Amino acid sequence: MRKWIVESFGDPTKNWRLESNAHDIEAGPGQVLVAVEAAGLGLPDVLMAHDNYPLTPPLPFTPSQEAAGEIVAVGEGVDSGLIGTRVLGSTEFQAQKGGLADLSAMRANAVFPIPEGMSGVEAAGFYIPYQTAWVGLVRRAAITSEDTVLVLGASGSSGAAAVQLAKAKGAKVIAVAGGPQKAAFCKRIGADAVIDRKTQDITAATRELTDGRGATVVFDPVGGKPARAAFKATAFEGRFVVIGYASGEWARISLPETLMTNISLVGAMPVGFTRDQFRAAHDDLIGHWSQGQLDLSNTQVFEFNDARAAIECIATGGVEGKVVVRVR
Repeated sequence: MRKWIVESFGDPTKNWRLESNAHDIEAGPGQVLVAVEAAGLGLPDVLMAHDNYPLTPPLPFTPSQEAAGEIVAVGEGVDSGLIGTRVLGSTEFQAQKGGLADLSAMRANAVFPIPEGMSGVEAAGFYIPYQTAWVGLVRRAAITSEDTVLVLGASGSSGAAAVQLAKAKGAKVIAVAGGPQKAAFCKRIGADAVIDRKTQDITAATRELTDGRGATVVFDPVGGKPARAAFKATAFEGRFVVIGYASGEWARISLPETLMTNISLVGAMPVGFTRDQFRAAHDDLIGHWSQGQLDLSNTQVFEFNDARAAIECIATGGVEGKVVVRVR
């Protein structure tokens, strides 16, 4: 089989290697073996390439935390009736069996059937961004139609998912992006207003757009200076949802200011929940997708042999939506 592997840490455009005649892998206990149609890539794949991510697997490993494809074998303890089912979900990337290969191992309790009408490319970029947005906005921040949601990094995968999900829940959405092209992308996927962080002050612009009140919910996958500016634009009793640090550093949160403004600092990561909890989130998301409220066509697709170009797109900040590699 073919697979991309990371043999040493460093620049992924140089350190990723395509192996064309690799040995087939097998499904371990509790796993399914998936013939991959497409695999999703994200910023964690860039960070893992540099050994700068908490869940980085040992070398050598195959990248990609999520994939979509058809189950072709099952491991011990898994119903053989699943063979032939098209599924999406998270890969066993920590066990060095990521999705950027012809075959990938996935935990049987971490995959979901691909609904009719959803392509493999769309499915490969669905699970992580939208589960992240759902956990952050719905479960942790409990957004309502009364909220104004400020989304940092809104042209990235989790940011774009958050924009669409917040709109689907009836909230007003202010997107933050860098440059006119990304700002136009955010408007296209449903943002009510867009702040261009390259030419506008995030704090002042947010206050102006909310008549001085501020955003009641901030979705922050970026950290650093943008997050600090967004925190200063958070409304009294607002919720500041910490997702990640795409800027290279975590949000600079002032605890005294948090206290004085009664802001809730909320961590959100789609791990540790039960199968039933993930299922409830997935079903809700699929419901919005089936109603046309989540647009999965905003995917940047690369062919399998061009995986280095795909990861470079992410590393250099060229992403608009989700980056997906078509495997077959």
